Amino acid sequence: MILQDLGIKYEILEASDRIGGRIYTYRFNGDEGVRAPVNTPARYDYFDIGAMRYPNIPFMNRVFDLFTRVGIDDLLIDYHLSSDNALKYFNSRPPVTATQVEGEPDYFHVSVANGGTVPDDYLSEGVDRWTEKVYDPFKVLFAGLDGAETVEERQEIFKKAWDKLASQDYLSTRAYMLSPHGLQTATEDKESQLPFNPPSYPESVVEWLESFDTATGLYNQAFVESVLDSLDFGWPHPQFALPPRSQDESEDVGWKCIDGGSDRFIHGMLKKLETQPELNQRVTKIARVGSIMEVTTPSGTRQYSQVISTVPLGCLSAIDTEGCDLLYSQKQAIRALHYDASTKVAVKFAARWWEDPTVMDTGVIKGGQSSTDLPIRTCVYPSYGLSCPEAPGVLLASYTWAQDARRLGGLCQPQDTPSGEQLLELTLDNLEKLHGLPRSRFGPVLGFHAHSWETDPYARGAFALFGPTQFGRPGDSQSLFASMKAPAAGGLFHIAGEATSVHHAWVLGSLNSAWRAVYNALIGRPEERKKLIENWDIPDEETEVHLQQLALLARHRAL
Repeated sequence: MILQDLGIKYEILEASDRIGGRIYTYRFNGDEGVRAPVNTPARYDYFDIGAMRYPNIPFMNRVFDLFTRVGIDDLLIDYHLSSDNALKYFNSRPPVTATQVEGEPDYFHVSVANGGTVPDDYLSEGVDRWTEKVYDPFKVLFAGLDGAETVEERQEIFKKAWDKLASQDYLSTRAYMLSPHGLQTATEDKESQLPFNPPSYPESVVEWLESFDTATGLYNQAFVESVLDSLDFGWPHPQFALPPRSQDESEDVGWKCIDGGSDRFIHGMLKKLETQPELNQRVTKIARVGSIMEVTTPSGTRQYSQVISTVPLGCLSAIDTEGCDLLYSQKQAIRALHYDASTKVAVKFAARWWEDPTVMDTGVIKGGQSSTDLPIRTCVYPSYGLSCPEAPGVLLASYTWAQDARRLGGLCQPQDTPSGEQLLELTLDNLEKLHGLPRSRFGPVLGFHAHSWETDPYARGAFALFGPTQFGRPGDSQSLFASMKAPAAGGLFHIAGEATSVHHAWVLGSLNSAWRAVYNALIGRPEERKKLIENWDIPDEETEVHLQQLALLARHRAL
């Protein structure tokens, strides 16, 4: 859309037989669900395998601007991140709602006094409070983006906050929580201080926090990633104050989802394009030949003035790019930048039993999610079709990341295979325990679908989630991440995609990287660059000076 707006001709080559990439809506009823009108049962016979929720925070302005450009504002509906009656099931204790557990801090018996390993003193405050003590000194630095009115002001606020956060990039979240040095460094800057002094945590506390806060092993990734994730799910608005808002109050952020599935905004984009994507065109080779770029697909070799790659880095690594004269750092980045795993398992029941008061003894659940330490980890209830009485009983029974996702991903096969049957049986067993109900109360199972992004041949990983040092600390121009932002092949080849933005795992990352790739492609074309900035703004994470410096360093092979 950006290229078209600038009057630049383009072709889009898609390896798979569908559009959208990691925006992927699966419909149990196929095309009938695509055609179904709003608030009719057939429309809600789906789940989003990929992107499914969008927080309306300053970071995400570009995403909501795109929704407006493609004309789907009327399809944006509230996404309920939490629900009063959502359940927790940990350490084999009976399932309980968040409200019920408030008066019993060690309900799940994780303290030393109750046979666990967590020092008793930590149970006086909940998991969220202990993680906030770690993340909030950095999050508050980004709060000014809420009221920033100019691009320059936003860039200044972002850079200052980012540099402070990136100074801790040498640490994983686990190491940061264990390290007094890391925690003290966080509060050296008076502007980032909150009215408490964060302590270092014992290993048993870190394990407890990870178990209740996120996926298994995710604290081994970069601390920077954890702070960014916490920003996305709990934006520090200017009125930031202690005590912090509860999870339920995060609804104020204005989370949205797309009625009928996230792929509707992809189809909205298609309607705006004068040139449609070509499907089943897997690229096998990209090379610079003189002043042109050659791209090889099963249908032959094509020539272009410039090439922008938006494929995930795992897929790019399988394309022959030796003719692109990539920098050593770029080759390293393509191979080494870490991607996380994600697996989703959906079960279609005859009805939405979780919304039925005759079934749910603990109260009906409309939207939100329940959590557990069982293999399914997180169960997400649909926020769509809530006013449609006969909406299909499609439940995202399991949404996992990291090691949890890899373990379930090994079973992601069709239902009529032994692995598929095992996964369905495991999922139903975990749902019984999580909800404290026999599966007979769930009613008949009409369908089942599971997807592992790590084993998807067109993704080979769910999304970028860097390890320590992979972003690079302030002033480190030779970081793997910085190399991804620079052009290759003499300025004719550009690597885009969410891995090349700081906003991993979000649509925003893809949009910001697309802007940066086009900007780099317009070197020597000042009028078009000016139009790009006027029509599409500059992402908070970028500055023209920095991009020009990276391009210059790449040209001299000093990046």
